[in-house]
Amino acid sequence: MVRSMTGFGVGSSEGKDWRVEVSIRSLNNRFLATRIRSFNDHPQLLSRIEARLKDAFSRGEVSVWVTLSHVGAGGTDNPLDHGVALRIYKELQGIQQLLEIETPPTLEDISRAGGLQPLHAEDEELWSILEHALSLAIDETNAGRLREGGELKAELDAIVARIRASMTEVRARLPQVLSEISDRLIEKVDALQLKLDPSRLESEIVLLSDRFDVQEEIVRLETHLERASNVLAKDCPIGKELDFLSQEMLREVNTLGSKARDTSTSSIVVDMKLAIEQFKEQLQNVE
Repeated sequence: MVRSMTGFGVGSSEGKDWRVEVSIRSLNNRFLATRIRSFNDHPQLLSRIEARLKDAFSRGEVSVWVTLSHVGAGGTDNPLDHGVALRIYKELQGIQQLLEIETPPTLEDISRAGGLQPLHAEDEELWSILEHALSLAIDETNAGRLREGGELKAELDAIVARIRASMTEVRARLPQVLSEISDRLIEKVDALQLKLDPSRLESEIVLLSDRFDVQEEIVRLETHLERASNVLAKDCPIGKELDFLSQEMLREVNTLGSKARDTSTSSIVVDMKLAIEQFKEQLQNVE
């Protein structure tokens, strides 16, 4: 199946104390570029997220947003670590008693001593929740990329069919074109009243016809088109391979155009070039 590089997906998962929401947005890019935003408190988990993204995507600019919320008893979105606060309070109490200070420690004293810290989830506990949410977001993103990829495949198949039809027209006109080249040469010889040996004239006609014969280019172009159709049927990333084939197709069509000696063939060649450019444009969003 053809996959596009643009997509969006969300996923959420909840554990005993934490809820994780993951959003993924992917855009076009020649290579795979991952960006994980708003999740810097767990650096060891970043490498795991990146590894999952590399397994799921081969090309595209993939941005990930992770939102962490506490859902434990009496939980809030930004809970404080009560254990740290209590430990700091007891230490301040000990200092108060040691120095015989009458006023007990206040909340401001605890804050200044670093006792009001956000509750921190353990990496392993959090990863089991995060991994599930991440998988859901990846699946939804890939589903969207597949849907759009199906539309891209239909357009690319149609373009390949257009190029093949144009190529068939050029092939059908080839005998007539070569015959016209031969007739024009004979007319010029007659107009100049040249006395040429018939065998010499025949050799010149053969050489001239061979010079403008595009049969080899047609055969190579047909091979590239057949390969493109086969690649479009693959179930793997195909963008780079199709990009290479589009360059090869354009090379053959350019050569064919340089050999064209009639307006009809030249017009067909222009149509083929436009079709290949459209093909390359659509490839910008193929994984």
